[in-house]
Amino acid sequence: MRFPPSIPRRYLVFFGITGVFALLIWGVYAKTMLFPKPTDSPKSSIRALDRGSILDRNGRILAVSSRLETATLWKPQVKDPVALVRAVAPILGEDPEALGRRLSEGPDFQYLKRKLSAREAAAFRDPALKEALAGVHLQPEAGRSYPQSDLAAGLIGYVGLDNVGLAGIEYTYNDILSPPLTDEGSDRGGASVWLTIDSVLQHEVQVIADQAAAQNQASRVNALVADATTGDLLVWASSPGFDANRFSSASEEVRTNAILTRAYEPGSVFKVFSLSTLLDAGVIKPTDRFDANGWYEHTVASTGEVIRIHDLGVYGRLDLAGILEYSSNAGTGYASDRMAPVPFEQGLRRYGFGEVTGINLAGETPGLLRPAATWSARSKPTIAIGQEIGVSALQILQAATVLANDGVMLKLHVVRRIVSPTGELLTEAGRTEVRPVIQAQTAQTMLGMLQSTVELGTGKRARVQGYDLAGKTGTAQVRDPETGKYSEKYFLASVLLFLPAEKPRYIVYVTIENPLGASYLGGQIASPVGRSIVEKIIQLQGLPRQGEALVSHPGSARLELPPALMVGDVVPNLIGLPKRSLLPLLNRPGLRVDIRGEGWVVKQTPAAGTPLADGMTVTVDLQ
Repeated sequence: MRFPPSIPRRYLVFFGITGVFALLIWGVYAKTMLFPKPTDSPKSSIRALDRGSILDRNGRILAVSSRLETATLWKPQVKDPVALVRAVAPILGEDPEALGRRLSEGPDFQYLKRKLSAREAAAFRDPALKEALAGVHLQPEAGRSYPQSDLAAGLIGYVGLDNVGLAGIEYTYNDILSPPLTDEGSDRGGASVWLTIDSVLQHEVQVIADQAAAQNQASRVNALVADATTGDLLVWASSPGFDANRFSSASEEVRTNAILTRAYEPGSVFKVFSLSTLLDAGVIKPTDRFDANGWYEHTVASTGEVIRIHDLGVYGRLDLAGILEYSSNAGTGYASDRMAPVPFEQGLRRYGFGEVTGINLAGETPGLLRPAATWSARSKPTIAIGQEIGVSALQILQAATVLANDGVMLKLHVVRRIVSPTGELLTEAGRTEVRPVIQAQTAQTMLGMLQSTVELGTGKRARVQGYDLAGKTGTAQVRDPETGKYSEKYFLASVLLFLPAEKPRYIVYVTIENPLGASYLGGQIASPVGRSIVEKIIQLQGLPRQGEALVSHPGSARLELPPALMVGDVVPNLIGLPKRSLLPLLNRPGLRVDIRGEGWVVKQTPAAGTPLADGMTVTVDLQ
């Protein structure tokens, strides 16, 4: 066979080979679409129906899964649309006309309602409605319940309609609480997550935070309590809070986990870390004295600019303890002049400022600590007093572990352990040392001066009778986002406390945002809140106050049974005997016994030792 001379042979060969490959590709594609091969992981996008529980450190349930049902509609199976609407409307509490439009205009498959209540599910099963409800089906669906309602809701988070975590622990640990299923029969549920939170103390602190928010007309109050020896977070409280069972009814602002995500200027609490950085570097000594005559003033030699930072009062010349007691901005500013910007920045970064704590919760802010190369001439003294720097509440708390642990920073924990559905311990958190930050002697010196701050200085309203505390208060101006300047109306008041002062076991940190009450000063409004929290810790943990003896016992008592009553020739001593012990007396022939009351004998007639005689009456009074 000869090809037409007008078409070169090489073109025909090329098009022929191309056509064959096209047919092969089309055939493979058609086979894949029309005769799909079973996948090796048919459930890869399906998750365990039973979501693992979230518990506090002592095993109290904070979040638990429940089996609910969802009502769906398949319109091709509906026999009587009018009867269907009449049956469904009262069950769901909907207007029949609106429900009819929704069902008629919707697709063939629809959700009537997801996650029915027990009453609604029972109504859909009513045999009398079986004919009218043709096309309606009940399907199992996982639900999530939070028995403690608003307790630590900002930390725990919540799940959406599809049983997927949307915030907090529920979101961060979603793949652990509800793991993807990879093969048939593998749905044993998710692992349980045990938090470090103590739900009893958490509840008490939440009440205190709510009261503080109301009394001070504050936009938010945050309170944290940590075990100073392990880094475990025992309390994570915010007010206002929200009920995790009805999270959608709360505003986004209320649901925001501000402790984790919000960076702010801390104010004078930050002097704890800036002054300890200077002290540890050896550029200042506790006995050095600095001017505190109402303001800090520095003239920049190169430009002639005069930098001035005001104090709340005129204090004369102060040593380091005095600077902390009066919370002097001027004294802190002059102390900061002893150190160059770069090593000062490096010292603050060793405390963890400018980086996340690594607490393993999504959305943690790293705060803001700009490189020293970008600082202005006023940055160093301003940062030293807690302005021109952004911190989170977690960063302050983790930095505080340095002072409580002889200069070594501990990692904060909020998850204590993770346990598989079969009870196997998968992970467990313990004391984790991050790095040495300052010398042990520096930490001990600072705690001693901070004890004086509580006893004599701005923190005196945090004092607890019979207990030594160390701490520092703070009052920070808040920037107005509209003007970019500090607001004349809004402030942030705070207090940081260590208890006991000498060898801390607990760290408490409280912030009160935008208080509009009688005062905005941390020493006046945050210190009393801190004191209330400390008193609850002392009460619940059974910590002895000064002068109190600590008594321990095994938690059980042994009671000796009273000896059996022996009746001889005289009336026995009956005082203190229980009623049942009088039986031998009742069995004595010729003796009448008059028993009055219940309990134990408190009086008898005749007296013990009186000779017994036939016909005698013995009267006993019991209480």
